[in-house]
Amino acid sequence: MKAANYLNIIADQLHPYMAFVFPTEMESSSRNNAPCHKARIVLEWFEEHTDEFHLMSLPPNSPDLNPMEHIWDVMERQLRAQTPPCPNISTLRDLCLDI
Repeated sequence: MKAANYLNIIADQLHPYMAFVFPTEMESSSRNNAPCHKARIVLEWFEEHTDEFHLMSLPPNSPDLNPMEHIWDVMERQLRAQTPPCPNISTLRDLCLDI
């Protein structure tokens, strides 16, 4: 993705959305050293909006820092611990929602 396209997404879509959803909280954004994340125009935009964003820098290719993977792991462990196993999809769905 080109830096200008990334900046357009951040400035035109993400920023207004986050300001609407979290009007009183500082917004968080993560970046993982992708070239578009490190581009000068993107860094300058974030510098201009330092009071509105908290940037989290992630190392490149860091699957251990992906929070969704940890959630899936917890869910899988709890599902596998069920005795007896879920008898049908409806029960499985309800259990997943409970977890």
